[in-house]
Amino acid sequence: MKNWKRAAAFGMAAIMAAGMVTACGGGSGEEGTEAAADAGEAEDSAPAEGGEAADTAEDTGASDGEMKEVYVLIRDRGDLSYWDSMAEGGDRAVEDYADRANVHVVETTADVQANLSAMYEAADAGANLIITASDFKDNVVTVANEYPEVAFTIISENILDQCTEGNVYGIDFATSQAAYLGGIVAADIASQGNNTIGFIGGMDESLPIQEYFWGYIQGAKAYNPDVKIVYNYVGAWNDPDTAKTQAMTQYNDAGADVIFACAGGSGNGVHNAAGETGKYVLGVDSDQSLQYTEDATIQERFATSVIKEVGNAIYNIIGQYLDEGTLPFGEYEIVGLAEGTVGIVEGEALDAALTDEGKAALEEAKAGISDGSVTVESAIGRDQDEIKAFIDENCSK
Repeated sequence: MKNWKRAAAFGMAAIMAAGMVTACGGGSGEEGTEAAADAGEAEDSAPAEGGEAADTAEDTGASDGEMKEVYVLIRDRGDLSYWDSMAEGGDRAVEDYADRANVHVVETTADVQANLSAMYEAADAGANLIITASDFKDNVVTVANEYPEVAFTIISENILDQCTEGNVYGIDFATSQAAYLGGIVAADIASQGNNTIGFIGGMDESLPIQEYFWGYIQGAKAYNPDVKIVYNYVGAWNDPDTAKTQAMTQYNDAGADVIFACAGGSGNGVHNAAGETGKYVLGVDSDQSLQYTEDATIQERFATSVIKEVGNAIYNIIGQYLDEGTLPFGEYEIVGLAEGTVGIVEGEALDAALTDEGKAALEEAKAGISDGSVTVESAIGRDQDEIKAFIDENCSK
């Protein structure tokens, strides 16, 4: 895909510097009111010479010189994670593609009905491309099947078998690749202590969480086959108290030297436990150390964060649609380190936490994953029995 390569350098620079990003569990907020306004703006700004809508999504391409209407439907801004990253990609597209498209970033809150209403409004207002994420997968199926002339993109959910009109494209992220790097980091830190690392996930049987965990295990075991891995699931995305209790047990009783907190808002409890114990923590989705700029006790415990650049994906999809006039409808693509969409945050904190051996192993893994000489298995497409068997084989509760 042309645009992945075009933005790869930008993406990796953002990842290695500090990155804005994505979430394991979404947030909620006030009911969105922008959908109707944006839909109205689309009607007002539609080109006078557009004519009737095209018969299929294939015919709505931007290569014909018309201004296109693009909608990015998110929950709401302010989560410092997944939805902010989607919004950032959309905002960047607003500026960079202003000569070719009217890009609308619409907040619809966590309410599925609000999102559905906004999606219908966008389609009725003449949307050429609508992008949203897995929380609203059922809405995409419903509206895409009713509006075959509109192009749709779904992030992090494969619903293509439910979409009948050939107008839906899906992408997901090989976060196992980024988590593999996180596993190397964790195992190297543990080699300087108790040789034990931890993982705390938000929900069991959540594929995005399992994709992170799957890669984390592989990276840690590749670096040190004898490293011990302990894990827990919180059972909720916004229960930091339970997560903190689990983290304190892993740190103090199991002897974990570092914990990968992959639990949405619950992860804040792990961060606090790291601050209290003086042990290391790995953030997820965004550079989560930035949440603690006024609390050095916690901030300095972040060795790194394992992230995926959803914003880059949104930006690239819009660019590809405008450049090529279409998207690879019917395909569900997995993008990763080579495309600049996943990685880890690097800098002084990581350098201070790693040994020279760990630094060398990390560089070797980054290069190998990018050029294909290092293979990282993915949890995507595997059934729960296989995923859990792999976890149980390599970890301890």
